[in-house]
Amino acid sequence: MDSSTDINFIPYFIGLVVCVILIGYYYEKKRTEALKLIAKNLHFSFSKVGRDLTEHKHQNFQLFSKGHGKKVKNEMWGNRNSIDVSIFGYQYTEGHGKHSSTYNQTVVSMDCDKLKFPLFELKPENTFHKIGQIFGYQDIDFENFPEFSKNYLLRGEDESKIRQLFTSRVINFFESNNNLCIEAHNNTLIFYKPSNRCKPEEIARFIEEGQKVQQIFSY
Repeated sequence: MDSSTDINFIPYFIGLVVCVILIGYYYEKKRTEALKLIAKNLHFSFSKVGRDLTEHKHQNFQLFSKGHGKKVKNEMWGNRNSIDVSIFGYQYTEGHGKHSSTYNQTVVSMDCDKLKFPLFELKPENTFHKIGQIFGYQDIDFENFPEFSKNYLLRGEDESKIRQLFTSRVINFFESNNNLCIEAHNNTLIFYKPSNRCKPEEIARFIEEGQKVQQIFSY
């Protein structure tokens, strides 16, 4: 391919990039409109850019410590089953330039006034976590529940309090429900699934799933 062919190709490449950007913008606009309607049907408040307090409130959680370019967006919040609930999109980027990857995650956050959690993180365990344990990477295991310990990574600052929190009933719940992520601190618990961005029509059900997790710690 000669230099003149290269030059002729540039406008087509620029046009393609512009089309991708416009399609992405259109999709996000339609998604925001659909989520705003969902919030109305749930009798929740809604903000396209999220509330300032949301990222600040969750700053101690591992999910919110990842990457850069962090954004809370399309947040809806209200009271459901006597619990203050918010659900929002969370976006962050890892890496830089052509080696960067941007992640979008749906997060449910619940305020549990009757509970006070130690700071902890629970998420599916992968091969890298298992290798890390050889070099001292923390994972709180339970000898009587090998399936739970095999499938989940549990970490936190106060191991004794975390062990008290994870009763046999709690552990049995997570053994029956794989691929869940939760983090908690004080009276706030967040629920999400790895790299999962809910469709608008899945929002109500996702809130229900989060509240089932919250309730298992409340008994």
